[in-house]
Amino acid sequence: MANNPFDSLINRLARREHSRVELDRKLQTVHPELSQEERVQLLDRLVELNLQSDTRFAEMLIRSRLQRGQGRRRIEQELGQHAIDVGEVAEHFDEADVSESERCYAALEKWVRSKKDPNREKAFRFLASRGFNFSDATEAVNAIFR
Repeated sequence: MANNPFDSLINRLARREHSRVELDRKLQTVHPELSQEERVQLLDRLVELNLQSDTRFAEMLIRSRLQRGQGRRRIEQELGQHAIDVGEVAEHFDEADVSESERCYAALEKWVRSKKDPNREKAFRFLASRGFNFSDATEAVNAIFR
C-alpha cells in the first residue's frame, strides 16, 4: 500500500467503486495519523475529480446484488450501512430487467432444486433472509409448493 493517503485511495478506487463512508473507514485504519478534517479534504478532492461517487457506487451495488438474487429490502439495508439515501438511488431498482416478484420466484426455484427436503417454512425463511417482501415471498412459495 502506498504511503501517501491520496495514493492509497486512488489504488482502492482503481479496483472497484467505494462509498465515501467506506473510504473514510479505510483511511482511519490505514492512516490513523490523519485528522477528521484532513480525511474530509481528501475525500472531497476525490469527489471534485469525479474519482469517487456515492451514486456510481450505489448503482454498482444495486446491479450486483440484484444479479445475485437479493431482494430490495436487503439491498436498501446495505446502502444504509454506506450512508447512502435510498430515495436518491431508487431509480436504479426500476432499471432492473426482472421484477422483484420474478427475482423472488427465481431465487426460490433455484434454492428448492438444491435441497433434498424443502418445505414452506424453510422457503419463507430463505426468502426473508434474501430481503424479499412478504407478499412476493408468499406468491413464490404458493406457486412452487402447490
